[in-house]
Amino acid sequence: MHPNYVLKADEYGLRIPNLRRFLSEGVHAAGVRGVLPTVTYPSHTTILTGVWPAKHGIYANETWDPLRKNQGGWYWYAEDIRVPTLWQAAARAGYTVGSISWPVSVGAPGIAYNIPEYWRAQTNDDLKLLRVISTPGLLQELQKTAGDYAVSLDAAEAGDRDRTRYAIALIRQKGVRLLTLHLAALDHVEHSDGPFSARARQALE
Repeated sequence: MHPNYVLKADEYGLRIPNLRRFLSEGVHAAGVRGVLPTVTYPSHTTILTGVWPAKHGIYANETWDPLRKNQGGWYWYAEDIRVPTLWQAAARAGYTVGSISWPVSVGAPGIAYNIPEYWRAQTNDDLKLLRVISTPGLLQELQKTAGDYAVSLDAAEAGDRDRTRYAIALIRQKGVRLLTLHLAALDHVEHSDGPFSARARQALE
């Protein structure tokens, strides 16, 4: 998210009361230096590790696959991260760690309750696969109280609402103290409609 969205919310006429509360009551950074390349998976892994992509090993969203043998596979698997993560540090410190749809989190050590970001065909079979690679039984358990879970990032705002309900359930039902959550709607819409577009502002709200 571009920091000007929140820092200049009045200028853009944004109705974002919760993000405004982060500014007034929480902690935030007024400026962030992006990594190269400035795409989702390297950036999220830098947030999680504190080091540049050259050190943590996640150089792009998709894996290097010039012959397309991996059928469009992305860097989904945490074993590709070459350095310790915040998940591991928090777990060692005794925190209960959870993660919902965070990039590069399949099989991540340190996460007690994990529903990773993963897709292949963007069909209902992806949900079956997600059940297998998540913490055993977690999706089925949370579905009883949190409702359906959208695998496709194309679901935009609806998918973010699903992921948020699941994040809240992890905090309330599992006592998660460190939670990583990837809300993808704004990024998705900015790719299709452009930054600061009316559709992007709607997605942020």
